[in-house]
Amino acid sequence: MARDFTDDDVGSNVLDAEGNRLGRVRQAHGDHATVESTNEEREGLTDKLKDFLGWGDSNENDLSSEQVDSYGDNEVRLRDHR
Repeated sequence: MARDFTDDDVGSNVLDAEGNRLGRVRQAHGDHATVESTNEEREGLTDKLKDFLGWGDSNENDLSSEQVDSYGDNEVRLRDHR
């Protein structure tokens, strides 16, 4: 469900397809957003998920709207990457 990120998405939890928290939306930039995550959240990321997202080891990474499955109340849920 690709749509542009809006200011309403800022502060939303970013969840993988299984519901694991990956971080929160810090900034919205149209078709992508900046996601901020803690060390603990980054430790839970599999290499396959990091490759899908294009994320490194930084505490801030970009998220493309094309990687999103759904937007809900205070959450952005990612598409299944498997």
